[in-house]
Amino acid sequence: ELRYDPERAPLLSIVLREADRLSTLVGHFLLYARPPAGRPEPVEAAGALRETLELFTRQERLKNRIETRFSAPEELWIAIDPSHLQQVLWNLLVNAAEAIEGEGRIEVALFAAGDRRVCLEVRDTGTGIAPEHLALIFDPFFSTKPAGTGLGLSIVQRILEPYDCRLDVESTPGRGSTFRI
Repeated sequence: ELRYDPERAPLLSIVLREADRLSTLVGHFLLYARPPAGRPEPVEAAGALRETLELFTRQERLKNRIETRFSAPEELWIAIDPSHLQQVLWNLLVNAAEAIEGEGRIEVALFAAGDRRVCLEVRDTGTGIAPEHLALIFDPFFSTKPAGTGLGLSIVQRILEPYDCRLDVESTPGRGSTFRI
């Protein structure tokens, strides 16, 4: 409610940006501390994943830098809360994109994996994860990124717990990582 003052404009811009950053951090912390209870329902997985990937790739910071590929059979149904599926994929995509310095590729694949099971893979051509960090990546607040909160993967793990899912990772420093649910 202050009148515009050109001398205060840069300071107010910083205050607003930091308020947004803190709001995001608190939101992530609350999501980790108490993920909303899901209401599993039948979801046509390819369509839901494609929609989330489409939203993700429209970000300006990714254009002309990161190529995305998607493969999934149509009519593969899973029982999950659609918002949980979107949050899980979004967090994995954010991590993949942040791991890519310069240009790279993110591949998302969904396929049948045995009797009444499916597998979702998110693979990137990023920097990879150092072997000494692999055991820590799901710990809350562990991050190797200067601006990272360290909550993205721990939130994914917490969301997946009630669904009897396993989250695995394979990574090679300098070549990229694959997250498999």
